[in-house]
Amino acid sequence: MPSFPYAFSLLHTRTETPKVTNRCGRCNNKLDFGEEYICCTDCSEPYIMDKASKLGYCKSGAQLAMQLKPQETFKWVSGPWMKCSAPCDGGVRYRDVACFGSTAGTSVKQYPVDDARCSLKDMPPRQEACNLQRCVDFSISESTNYEKRGVSGWFIALIVLLGLVAVGGIAFAGYTYYKRRTSTSSGFVYIMMEGYS
Repeated sequence: MPSFPYAFSLLHTRTETPKVTNRCGRCNNKLDFGEEYICCTDCSEPYIMDKASKLGYCKSGAQLAMQLKPQETFKWVSGPWMKCSAPCDGGVRYRDVACFGSTAGTSVKQYPVDDARCSLKDMPPRQEACNLQRCVDFSISESTNYEKRGVSGWFIALIVLLGLVAVGGIAFAGYTYYKRRTSTSSGFVYIMMEGYS
């Protein structure tokens, strides 16, 4: 036979099946039942007597409530394509593709999850062929462009470099001549020898 306080508390609590509400999300004292939460409307601790029917009660006398969990959806998210592995004759380029989940009514928009949660048939490709034109065609078009120009870039660079060296040499010779003319009053250099003085 149950003790008096236990029997008294059972008499003053009513067992019931939970009513659907949206109040369980804010409660810390809630029971997780897979796709739903069970709680008391005043956020006190719920007691479930039969898990199959979810028959239970709240000791505080509040109503037993049930809230469906927000639905989680999953989708593939792909990043930008990386550089092609070859400039011609066919290469391969890659990109990152990952499965992300999102839950309605939360502040987090997307979060990474295991790829098995997304549908494989909807998965975008992670690699593809690129730069399929032939390299021979590419080199022929480049050589004809150089022939049309006439003078190569190396020859022009050499001419410019030689011109700069010539201008620098002329400037140095002029500066040296100017310093020699202005350093002495008469412009002659006197050499004193010890033995002849």
